Amino acid sequence: EEISLTLNETKRMAKLTKDLLMLSRADNKQMVLQKEEIEIDEFILEISKTYSEIVELEGKKFNVNLNFKKLVSIDTNKIYQLMVILLDNAMKYTEEGDSIEIATFIKDNKCVIEVKDTGIGISDESIKHIFERFYREDKARSRETGGSGLGLSIADMIVTSHGGTIRASHNGDKGTIFTIRLPR
Repeated sequence: EEISLTLNETKRMAKLTKDLLMLSRADNKQMVLQKEEIEIDEFILEISKTYSEIVELEGKKFNVNLNFKKLVSIDTNKIYQLMVILLDNAMKYTEEGDSIEIATFIKDNKCVIEVKDTGIGISDESIKHIFERFYREDKARSRETGGSGLGLSIADMIVTSHGGTIRASHNGDKGTIFTIRLPR
């Protein structure tokens, strides 16, 4: 049991170190993107398949609504990491019976990706700071949920490095919407 705890802590520290190095490289303009033209809907669909089974096993609803249907130039590894961050958060902060949705569409000639959930949501005050490093909202955002407070700042860095924007907003009365806009 002690060895297991030590291994888990070692993995957590290794991930934290990796995340900090990535942010440092981005701060120093040393992060290099390896972009390729891909059909974003197919890419998102593949990522969704991995999550849909897990979400449904947890008694949550998972919807995919893909309507971009065009090519976009992205670093697939970075955008995959972005989607993992957003979907992991959505899964962490939703409960049985809640829903998670991924949608793509075109707006103002940009590729828009939305990750919506009907989970616990984010307070008005916290939504202003959610992309800051090490920021975590008090309620339910603690070390027990496995976060370091770097995930959304990494998400912001990934989107910004692609020349896009990311924004968090309330999903009506319950949940959160993360909206990513990427240039085509």
